[in-house]
Amino acid sequence: MQKRFNGSCHCGAIRVTLEAEGNASLSPRHCGCDFCQRHAALYVSVPSGHLTLTLAEPDCVSWYRFGHQTATFLLCRRCGVFAAATCELEGQLYAVLNANVLAPPLSVDKPSVPVADYEAEDISVRLARRKQRWISHVTVVEGPSA
Repeated sequence: MQKRFNGSCHCGAIRVTLEAEGNASLSPRHCGCDFCQRHAALYVSVPSGHLTLTLAEPDCVSWYRFGHQTATFLLCRRCGVFAAATCELEGQLYAVLNANVLAPPLSVDKPSVPVADYEAEDISVRLARRKQRWISHVTVVEGPSA
């Protein structure tokens, strides 16, 4: 049995669908970096799940990189919502989803979710963590009819 989670940015230019096995759980987490804190990002991922990022209006999408340049952050230029972060490892795209885009929203006591500090990680440890914890099946679909 599959669980399906849908969502979008505020204006609908970016849509997301996360599919996971029925027994999979979404364990929300916060990142302590300035970008994630300023966006109040609440991350979820299911390593064996399938995430489809639908860019219904590609011109509204902004791909932002900072710091070590190892992840790309997907934001909507129109409404400003941060939807997901992606990272390509060994030719495969991985992603982590900002749960704040899901509808209906996850029932989470946000203040009790721990904040992780990844600033001290070296790049090889960071990439290994992503490969282990991030969503490993990611599809990006572009276009108005998507």
